[in-house]
Amino acid sequence: MIIDAWISKSERHIGICELYFNMEDYPFIINSCFLAMYSVIKALFVLKNIECKTLEGLIYLLKINYVDEGLFDRNLFRFFCKTKELNSEFLQINWNIFDENIAFETFNKTKFFIVYSKNLLNELPKLEIE
Repeated sequence: MIIDAWISKSERHIGICELYFNMEDYPFIINSCFLAMYSVIKALFVLKNIECKTLEGLIYLLKINYVDEGLFDRNLFRFFCKTKELNSEFLQINWNIFDENIAFETFNKTKFFIVYSKNLLNELPKLEIE
């Protein structure tokens, strides 16, 4: 199933963070966390049959289809957007802004984001039946 593939991808990104912590490669942790959240959002989109081709479109569609509908936590949405901005710094090789504290905080919040989203994936089909 496509949803399971996106979830598996998300979990692989989270799992690799331990290696990055051991190597003290903190920027790569931010990147992996962002990709983990991106992957689980793609799973949410599959559930609602939403297609998206750009990152900005993904954020917009997450907001209107989940956040604005009260189906997704607004603070977690903000966290995803903040991590996207941090990841942009990573992609620009502006790595001096990353340290262990930022990486650890992002990693822990991302793990919560993933658990929250997986629970939502399990609950949404039940809500549609009611």
